[in-house]
Amino acid sequence: MAVRAAVGSDRGFSPRHADRLELLVVAVFGLLGLRIGLRPISDNSAFVHIRTGIEITRNWRVPTADPYSFTAFGHPWVVQSWFASVLYGVAYRVGGALFGAGARMHTLVVFEGLLMAALGAVVARLARTGIAVRTMATAGIATLLGAIYWSPRPLIFGLLSLALLITTVEAEASPLWLVPIAWVWVNTHGSFPLGIAWLLAVVVGRTVDFRRPDGASIRYLIWFAGGCVLGSVNPVGPRLLTFPLAVQSKASVFKNVVEWHSPNFQTTDGIAALVLLALALLVICRARLVWADTLSVVGFVALALLSLRNVAPAAVVLAPVLGRALRPGIVSASAGMPDPLRDRLNRAVTAVLAVIALLLGVLSVRTSGLDLSTYPVQAADWMGSRGLLDPTQHRVAAQDIVGCYLILIRGRVGRVFVDDRVDMYPVSVSRDYDALLHGAANSADILRRYGVDVVLWDRRLPLVEVLTGAGGWRVSYQDVRWAVLTRN
Repeated sequence: MAVRAAVGSDRGFSPRHADRLELLVVAVFGLLGLRIGLRPISDNSAFVHIRTGIEITRNWRVPTADPYSFTAFGHPWVVQSWFASVLYGVAYRVGGALFGAGARMHTLVVFEGLLMAALGAVVARLARTGIAVRTMATAGIATLLGAIYWSPRPLIFGLLSLALLITTVEAEASPLWLVPIAWVWVNTHGSFPLGIAWLLAVVVGRTVDFRRPDGASIRYLIWFAGGCVLGSVNPVGPRLLTFPLAVQSKASVFKNVVEWHSPNFQTTDGIAALVLLALALLVICRARLVWADTLSVVGFVALALLSLRNVAPAAVVLAPVLGRALRPGIVSASAGMPDPLRDRLNRAVTAVLAVIALLLGVLSVRTSGLDLSTYPVQAADWMGSRGLLDPTQHRVAAQDIVGCYLILIRGRVGRVFVDDRVDMYPVSVSRDYDALLHGAANSADILRRYGVDVVLWDRRLPLVEVLTGAGGWRVSYQDVRWAVLTRN
């Protein structure tokens, strides 16, 4: 029983036995998640998911073929995050119906804020130690490490699902909870295999710890796997379950995507992640780990070092291990300051947190809901005023992030060269785009092959100089960052 408690049981350890101030610590990190989520949306990947949600809720049909590009128009497309897109579309339309068209994006921002608030609170709860000060440290390490890479895209659903999965197992709750968690995870983000990986680490670790198979952890694994299979009951079908295999089949293309690279520890975010990860390992190494914790920590930290997109999931996995590493034992609720004083302090702090949350919500409405400062807004407006974005007259080549922006503002009306749906585009298109991105010598031939006669590109990249130097192209518009080239 001593080993089982160390492995993950929360029985005998609950907010009723711990200092109530610890609950306020959890609330603080929920508030931190809310603040992060209420930022104007600038993530290019989120743009495509939002537009897809708008299109789905227009006729309540999930697309099965690409509607946005001219390089892969009609090509089979598995909308892996269809359910997340539906929720975005519903939030967008509800905001417009209740508060007017100008509030649509604000409603999406509030929705993202609530999702990240829930994620911050659940991760902080997993990191509880029984003492508020220590929980502030463990929750701070886990939450901040993950929050560096939080963004308003379906990954948040995956992270929240992982946190709820771990919470269910840690609390020894009914495995039935894993069925809806798995279904939502499968239908919102393709990271659901991480849940199976974590459960396998727990099963193997507990088997070693107990020197016999652990029936409880095996049941959790079976129920979660069953929930994943049930996740194939959806408008897209079982193809969602095979999506990770599709990603693997295009490994040569995905290796060019930044978030699939190893973390760059020379950037500001990379240095912060490295420091927090080092602190987490220092805290964990001070405790005597059981195998269930050791395998999960080692496995997910290794995944984080291999791929940037795995840092946030690793932070969720580290949270309960950090909590156990600094947990001194059960703390009586009567310890510390007298109950009346503590209760008054709790109510005061709760009221302050509520006011801060309200102010953050109001401030988010004062923004446009979108941060387009890194996108070619003026260049696109100039092109639109001259008919250069008309897909019946012109074909425009632009970078993938610009393609996402054009999909958001134009939807099916426009036809982009590429966007960031790397899993959907044929490998040949992705390779041609990579050649353009690096300013290959045959760039003009590639554009001619696709019938491109307009290029919207970052003028700092070599393609602009390559095209103008080779002849046949001229710069028709440029600003501080962007250039529009037209064929002579």
